[in-house]
Amino acid sequence: MRRLALAVLLTAIVATMTCAQSGIDAEGTAIGTTVLWFAGTEVTLRIESELELSGILGFEDRDIRFEALGLAIGEGAGDSGMLTLDAWLLLEAVGITSEGDPITLRGGLSGTSSNADLASSALGSAEGPFFIAVTVGTQRYTATGIGAGGAGGTFVVPDDPLTMQMEGTATYTLVGDLTLDESTGEETAQFLERLPWDTSLWPDDLLETLLGMLAGSPLDNPSRPSACEPPAS
Repeated sequence: MRRLALAVLLTAIVATMTCAQSGIDAEGTAIGTTVLWFAGTEVTLRIESELELSGILGFEDRDIRFEALGLAIGEGAGDSGMLTLDAWLLLEAVGITSEGDPITLRGGLSGTSSNADLASSALGSAEGPFFIAVTVGTQRYTATGIGAGGAGGTFVVPDDPLTMQMEGTATYTLVGDLTLDESTGEETAQFLERLPWDTSLWPDDLLETLLGMLAGSPLDNPSRPSACEPPAS
């Protein structure tokens, strides 16, 4: 009987620890434009798209559903011969929760693809870590985990004849942990060491914008370079 009682107690403790883990489980769709620059088999690209994001924020006492709209922009670099592509994305979405609170999500994703068949207008499937600041009402959280998805589209007449341009759709999921953020949220340097990727691989302008977003600045898409200019090397 004592062994049975101990087993029940241990099960209850494990269950409590599991339920106490807060998390995020979301999915999204981005529709927009990808501009590509080719130099032999090497390719760089810029992505600009409108974003729809929905999902669940899971807390120990309840689940909160949310829906949000926003922007997803980014850059990428790869090799069309090897079908490889690294992408660095920023996202911002604003919406509302099932409890009527405003929600804002601002952050970044870093993804890698090994099946990006750019010749057939397929950006391929990719997976990588994300780091997102989530504000619900007056509470601020940090969401970290793995994002996964795929993208493809159709080549169209480019705005710049020296480029190739694709109109398409990306779908993806974000699954990870949610942690209450007790930092001031005002100093960008505090986020640099918390990012779950090698920041030296990120384009400088994107990384600077990301750090500003995590500190509370909105994503100012019009201030970014024209889509007809190649990404900075």
